Order: sequence, then structure tokens, then C-alpha cells
Amino acid sequence: MIRHEIIRLSKQTLVYGFGYVVARMINFLLLPFYSHHLAPSEYAVISLIYAFIAFMNIFYHYGLESAFLRFYSGAGLKEACEKKDVFTTVLFSLIITGAIFSLLIAFSAKGVSQVLLRSDQYAHIIRLTALILLLDALFLIPLHYLRINNKAAVFTTITLINVLINVGLNIYLIRFRGMGIEGVFIGNIAASGFNVLILIPIVIRNWNWRISPSLWKKMLLFGLPFVPGGLSSMIIELSDRYMLQGFRGLEEVGLYSAGHKLGIFMMLVVMAFRFAWQPFFLQKHKDPQAPYLFSKIMTWFVFIMTIIFLSVTFFIHEIVSFEILGRHFIQEGYWEGMVVVPYILAAYLFNGIYIMFHPAIFYSGKTWVVSLIVGIAACVNVGLNLLLIPRLGMTAAGISSLSAYMFMALATYLIVKKWMPVRYEWKNLLVMSVLTIGALLIYLLSPQAGAAVKILIVVLYITAVMPFIYPRKRKINRDA
Repeated sequence: MIRHEIIRLSKQTLVYGFGYVVARMINFLLLPFYSHHLAPSEYAVISLIYAFIAFMNIFYHYGLESAFLRFYSGAGLKEACEKKDVFTTVLFSLIITGAIFSLLIAFSAKGVSQVLLRSDQYAHIIRLTALILLLDALFLIPLHYLRINNKAAVFTTITLINVLINVGLNIYLIRFRGMGIEGVFIGNIAASGFNVLILIPIVIRNWNWRISPSLWKKMLLFGLPFVPGGLSSMIIELSDRYMLQGFRGLEEVGLYSAGHKLGIFMMLVVMAFRFAWQPFFLQKHKDPQAPYLFSKIMTWFVFIMTIIFLSVTFFIHEIVSFEILGRHFIQEGYWEGMVVVPYILAAYLFNGIYIMFHPAIFYSGKTWVVSLIVGIAACVNVGLNLLLIPRLGMTAAGISSLSAYMFMALATYLIVKKWMPVRYEWKNLLVMSVLTIGALLIYLLSPQAGAAVKILIVVLYITAVMPFIYPRKRKINRDA
């Protein structure tokens, strides 16, 4: 039984992961494209505006996506008509508020541009941003509908097509039409518009015109506590760009953003897992074996993540300097930003561990704890950035992000362990931690090590860890 459930979660993660990895890797290829066609200061503008989009998405969604998953997946709603009530009520709310927010942004575009970028010359880009935010809000619930109904293949296909449209138009508009920064956001609008159109059939099948104020209130009470936590998460994830802009200038923002982007190798696994994890654990609410199952998943999750951390950290120089058609994968002018990559990789690792502790929060309905923990973590992040960025520059931003996510993982565990006791395999987790640090130290003490030595260190790490976790795996097979 346990083995079957782990395999099921793994399959869902792989399906979501395949789509997410391919989509993000295609999108990731824009980084070398940008590095050869845009100056670091121009790439910084793109990064700062996308940071604004991510921040505003919290207001556009105001926790209703989490409320939709919880109420649609259970909460006593067994009839199809009741599920349609949830779908219709949430989507109607997002349409109305999204339209209002986008109009406000469009009408105040010059002011927003001045605040974000210290210039009103990007007001037309801010207006494009308002449309992107509205379109993204429109297809949010239909995409979550696919997730909660385990339609991973459809979800993946739509995601891939969306990214191909976005990347294709980016290359065409920047390389062949010379549109620069504007081309980036026009391509995004076209891709988001595709999502809205392709998901209309799902809306038609699930829309019943029964807007339930009482249901909306319940979902709002569940979802709104996620908003402060979401805002705090965005502060942790994105505020460093604005602080770097203030203390160091746009060029260093561009360098840092490029280095941060290379954390994609860890982020891909975390996000693919998250897409599969939330629907998975929501379906295990009544399962008495859930705590034992979650413990096993944690061990293997950390094992895989540490392998990725070591591999990317060891080979980051080879990745960015790899030559394609006589050009380096990442233009040399951006290489300085690679110093932050290990910090970003480790930060995503701890973000994944933090996500692992979410079941107890959802089961208990005590979503306020998310806002509390992430809010404190955001304060830690901002405080460290203010203290360290003037001295250490972008390296400080990486250290601050790692510190914040470490705090989130530890604090969440200490709080939720009372609500849902899970006997994690601390011995195995400790062994992996010690061996990971040891492997990293060996690498740092051997800066001239060749590829063969780096591969050997990773293989030795895997070999050393396996005896500790493999017996557990055999036990799972006997229990299955």
C-alpha cells in the first residue's frame, strides 16, 4: 500500500514534472537569448516588472486558488452541482476583482512605472502588465480544476503550448522586429490569451450561474489568511531585486537575476513536486497511514534534492561556458552573477521541505500559521538584505533568501508537529545533511578539480547515503 502510494505520487510528479521541466527549460533558453540581445540593465527592467507581476498576483488571487482546491476536493461537497457552485463562485469573484485591479493599474501606469523603475518611460509596459495580470486570473481556476481532477497530461500540454508561444514570440519580436523589452510582454499576452481560449470548454462545462454568497464567504475566510503569507513570500523571493537596484544599480540587478534564474534546476523539481503534492495529500486526509507515508516521501525528496544541489553547484561554470555555434551558453558579461547560484539552490531545497509540512496546515484549517511564519521570514530576509547588500552586494541577497527559507522550514515543523505527528527519519536526514556539507567542502577545497573528480564526489555521496535509506525501501516493499 505504501509503495503503491509513493509510486502514484511519483508518477504524478513526473507527469507534472515533465511538462513543467520542459516548459521551464524552453523558457529558460530565453536567458542566453536575452544575454546576447539585451544589456544587463534592460534585463533588470524585465526582472523588476515580472517581480511586480508576481507580487500583484497575490492580490489578484487573494487565496481563492487554495480555497478552491480545498472546497472542491472535499469539505462535504459530493454532488456535481455543489462542485459547480464552488467553481462558478470562485471564478466569478476573480473576474470581477481582476477587472477592477487591472483598470486601476492601467490608469495609474505612469506612477507605477516611476515607483518601480524610477522613470515613467515604461508606462506602456505597465499597461501591458495590467492585461497579463487579468488574463492570468481568468485561467487560474480552470488550470486548478485540471490539477484537482488529476488531468496532469492535459495540464502539461497546455503549459507546454503556452511556453512555446511565449518563447517563439519573444525571439521573433526581439530578434527580428527589434521591439526590445516591449516584445517580451506582448509575447506573454499572446501566450496568456491562448490559455484563456483553450480553457473555455472547461468553464462552459462547470459554470452554472449559481453564485453562492455564503459559499464565497467561507472560501474567502479560508483563503484570505494566505494573502499575507503570499505577500511575504514575494518579499522573500523578489524584494532583493529592488534593494539591489537601490544600493547597487540596475546592472547588478541584471547579473543577480541571471544567476537566480540558474536556480531553475532546483526550482523545477520543487514546483513539479508541489503541483502533485497538494492534491495528493488533500486526498489522504482520512488515511491512517498518511504520517508514515509522508515520512518516507520526505526522505526520498531530500535525497533527490541534495543530489541536484551538488551536481549543479559543481558544474555551474561548465553550464554557463558551454559553447553553442561559437557562443557561450550565457554571455560572459553575466558570469559574475553565478556566485549566487549555490545559495539559490539551497534556498529552493528548504522551500521544498517547507512545502512538505503543509498537510497539517490544510487539514487543521489553521491557515493563519502560513502568514505568521512567512511574515517573520520576510522580516528576516529584508533585515539581512538591508544589513548585508551594501557590503556584499548580490551575494548578500542569496544568503538572505537561504536564511529566510531555512527559518520557514524549521518554524513550520515546530508548529505543525503538534497538529499532525509524523515520525520523520531524522537519522537518514542528518546523514544526508552531513555528507552534503562534506561533499561541498571537498569541492570548495579543490577549486581546480576536473569534471571526473566532481562526478566522483557526487557518486560517492550517493553510494554513502544509499545504505542508510535502502533498508527502509525494502521494508516498504514488505508492507506493500
